[in-house]
Amino acid sequence: MSGEGGASGAGGPDEVFDVIVVGAGVAGLTAAAATARGGARTLLLDRLGVGGQVSTVENVANAPGFDEPIAGYDLGVELLEVAESAGAEVALDEVEAIEAAGPAAIDEAVVNGGGFVVRAAARSLGARAIVIATGSTRRALGLVGEAELEGRGISHCASCDGPFFRERRVVVVGGGDSAYDEALVLAEHAADVLVVHTGPEPTARATAVENLRARPNARELPNATVTAVRGTERVESVTISRHDTGQEVDQAADGLFVYIGLQPNSRPIAGLVDLDRDGRVVVDAGLQTSRQGAFAAGDVRSGTAAMLAESATDGESAAASALEFLRAPR
Repeated sequence: MSGEGGASGAGGPDEVFDVIVVGAGVAGLTAAAATARGGARTLLLDRLGVGGQVSTVENVANAPGFDEPIAGYDLGVELLEVAESAGAEVALDEVEAIEAAGPAAIDEAVVNGGGFVVRAAARSLGARAIVIATGSTRRALGLVGEAELEGRGISHCASCDGPFFRERRVVVVGGGDSAYDEALVLAEHAADVLVVHTGPEPTARATAVENLRARPNARELPNATVTAVRGTERVESVTISRHDTGQEVDQAADGLFVYIGLQPNSRPIAGLVDLDRDGRVVVDAGLQTSRQGAFAAGDVRSGTAAMLAESATDGESAAASALEFLRAPR
């Protein structure tokens, strides 16, 4: 994987590819491998590295193609090797915008009637087709001081930060699979793990709930919401509002781990393709967006269940549709 230097202007692209895949999570890595394998000159772009959300997961038990659990970071590296072996080019760059472009803006012989310009921080790139696999990020609680304490006690990755909370007190917010899986990781390190969720019962799968309830240092608080976080240099406490009693309780805490859903990373394609009311990309059965030649895969698309196996399937499907689009007569 290479970084790119220099700056791009507002003119035409510096280089043209058959397919540019934006986002190197499971969907993007799978799509890049498939389009490259299909003979398309493919570039995979990501601003940080490979793996996406899965890179923060300590053990992935349902990774497609793997019989044994694998660390999320290692899964990203494995999929990167597959993509590069297939011939995909990979680069680190921040994608700022994706624009539709006619042949005059790129190259009529290459684009043959249309295409896209991907404007990144380091350069502008042309593509005959694009796969949007920008994924999503964890939603924040929206509390005063939350942004300032991010990385100073507030986290979204137990496997990354759990060891820093050895013998300390942490609060986990969320009632789904992610919250309970990550709380179980934290229970291996922290002295006290409190899981706060809004419903009367968690929505996490039964085995995850049972495993956490078996830990003596873990407990749950249903029908409750974290309404405030306090701390100067680091998180020191949170306020929890009880829905059933109306009470507000101050809870001492050294860490706050938030798992309340995902926010799609659709900013670079705002105005290019149709989005649903949640900001996800609207796609058809072939994962084509409202704009011909643009496809979406993984957590960023509408109707996603945000499951690992689905992201891998999405990558394959979007790649197949992109290759079909490239081969169609214009």
